[in-house]
Amino acid sequence: MKKITIIGSGALGTALGNVLKDANPNNDVLIYGIDQNELNDLKNGRNAKYFKNIKVNKFNVSNNLILAIKNADYIVLAIPSIVIDDVMNIIIKNLKNDTLIVNGCKGFYPKSENPLHKGLVEKSKKNKYIRGVVSISGPSFAIEIVRKALTLIAAIGYDKKQIKEVQELFRTDYFKLYMQTDVTGAEIGGIYKNILAIGAGMLSQLGFKINTLASYLTRGMKELSVLNKQMGGREKTIYGLTGLGDLILTATDKNSRNFTYGMNFVKKNNDSKNVTLEGLTALSIVEKIRIKNNLYLPIQEALYNVIFKNSSFEDEIKKLWNSDLKEEN
Repeated sequence: MKKITIIGSGALGTALGNVLKDANPNNDVLIYGIDQNELNDLKNGRNAKYFKNIKVNKFNVSNNLILAIKNADYIVLAIPSIVIDDVMNIIIKNLKNDTLIVNGCKGFYPKSENPLHKGLVEKSKKNKYIRGVVSISGPSFAIEIVRKALTLIAAIGYDKKQIKEVQELFRTDYFKLYMQTDVTGAEIGGIYKNILAIGAGMLSQLGFKINTLASYLTRGMKELSVLNKQMGGREKTIYGLTGLGDLILTATDKNSRNFTYGMNFVKKNNDSKNVTLEGLTALSIVEKIRIKNNLYLPIQEALYNVIFKNSSFEDEIKKLWNSDLKEEN
């Protein structure tokens, strides 16, 4: 029996916990959270805030992070990237036994231009008991996972033995992980698809149809390729689960928070300054990378101008459309 502590009692934490219990009911899966209503629900096999009447496994729960991680064989991170550093500081200070960290989050490490996995690896060096980091990423909505839809994503890391360990830990008859050792390529795919999903939501709300969306996503993949090359990822990775696969999911469905944000931005139903969203953080950081390295990322630039510089949709679409006639590349 292994103790697995999931940090985060929201949709992702609940979904991953459910997979882990289904994979091996004998394992002790404990979910840590700060919302007592969610924790009370999880003790009784539900999480009404996210999944309404869908039943899940019953979990041990805790609102004390230090106690939650004690003696944990695995720690699963299922929280917004913005709080990861704060959580890691507590883990590093208090962890006293060998533990493998499984990261379910995407984006950049807080206050840096390092993708999340790389940031976690660097941070983990401060505690000798953290034996490694494996991230999991790919086309998956939490609601689909708890419904036990067939789901294939990637386990990402530098150590193949640890990746295989995580593959076995999560394997069920509906959830499966492929191995991915191109950490950079996998992370850039997970970052840039959130940016593109915001734009896809905007186009959808503006009334554009499938012709436009297909062209937009295709050119978006080209930009993903440019950024991936700059950051040092392998080209083939962006056409896998963490790139094209995740983009198809995130940029075409209202279950995507980034896609929905794009729709709501057009409807003026929210204010970008008051919303914590991985795609918005990525937009800001990628814009710095674009300018610093003189990268040709016109969609990225247009979205940044609309959201952060109050440029009009009409002006940015016109600029994109009126670019020079040229060979596709």
